[in-house]
Amino acid sequence: MSFRIFWISALLIVSLSAACRASEESTPLVLISLDGFRFDYIEKHDAKNIQAIAQQGVRAERMQPSYPSKTFPNHITLVTGMYPSRHGLVHNSFYDPDLKDVYKMGKAKQQPLWLQGTPIWIYAEKNNLRSATYFWPESDAKIDGLLPSYYFPYNKSTPYQDRIDEMIRWLKLPEEQRPRFVTGYFSLVDSKGHDFGPNSPQVKRSVKIVDEFIGQLKRRIDTELDMDVNLVLVSDHGMAKVDTRKKINWEVLKGTEGFKVINGSTQLMLYAKEGVGNQDIVNTVNSLNQQSRGKFEAFAKDQLPAKLHYQGNARIADIIVETHPPFMFSDARHLRNKTNGMHGYDPYKFPEMGAIFIANGPAFKQGLTIPSFENIHVFPLLATVLGIPIPQNIDGRVEVLEPILK
Repeated sequence: MSFRIFWISALLIVSLSAACRASEESTPLVLISLDGFRFDYIEKHDAKNIQAIAQQGVRAERMQPSYPSKTFPNHITLVTGMYPSRHGLVHNSFYDPDLKDVYKMGKAKQQPLWLQGTPIWIYAEKNNLRSATYFWPESDAKIDGLLPSYYFPYNKSTPYQDRIDEMIRWLKLPEEQRPRFVTGYFSLVDSKGHDFGPNSPQVKRSVKIVDEFIGQLKRRIDTELDMDVNLVLVSDHGMAKVDTRKKINWEVLKGTEGFKVINGSTQLMLYAKEGVGNQDIVNTVNSLNQQSRGKFEAFAKDQLPAKLHYQGNARIADIIVETHPPFMFSDARHLRNKTNGMHGYDPYKFPEMGAIFIANGPAFKQGLTIPSFENIHVFPLLATVLGIPIPQNIDGRVEVLEPILK
């Protein structure tokens, strides 16, 4: 080969390599949450489209939720790489002694200090990448003075077709306007799981409905867009069967008078009032355990197992009372309200809490199944795919999921 031909060939290889890198750097990443979609629903309830997406990409045997396996804590863990004790949303509802207020889902829109971690859409915006959220817990909260470039305040009644249509519209925008990171959120499977239980025909139908929408999204990505897209499907937790007749009325438990009590359904959270000392806490823990009859177990917060990573934040109650399926806590007013499914239990004890993780697209290997992993590791994977720096203050590690990347 002459030097001239060699030089032209080398230039062509460099040009093609640069073009590939440029293409990868502009490839959108779509993150979809299917709330309450248990790790085994794909086969159990015949989700053919999701199964096909998994077979063409990467699938985890299950994904381990963080404790407690509740919606808001785990959604924020997925997009911050932090355990709930670090990002601050330690439950769906909890008390903050500094803010002197009780958190309710969605409250960070009014008070951003509820969030102690930074979601990935904010990191994207800080790194000059547009982001778009068609719902995700707290995605309409202004963090560090920023919001996603495109977002909608949460409205559960928004038709799923509208959500799919808008996500495709975002992806069709000119490159200078197009978001690089897009989220979507679908809650139907979780709602039906609570009402009817994970083994019910109603949940099976809800899985079918959501599966059709995800199949439509993937088909439209493949046929309507002139570019590749990376698609990641996750859920926040699974679902366990519970029994309405086995609800525990926490209001009749003795020894809670000196505490502010927040009922988290699977955890009862007791915050010591002024004047309640350490010995009072020990006495209350002992009293509650004597009343348990095998239905629950009480812990002082420093007694919780270290593997739960549920310590070191003032928002975590002084006493955690942990129950297990088929039991759950209730007050007297809601004792007879029918509930057939629940989540929030210890994911290390109850595999039914396991979630899904599926990744499909040019960034990911194909036909790969990986073992269970903790959901703290999703954030560094997303950041790597987007090409943005991974913060040093997170709990997740990029090394865990790096092997699934091409």
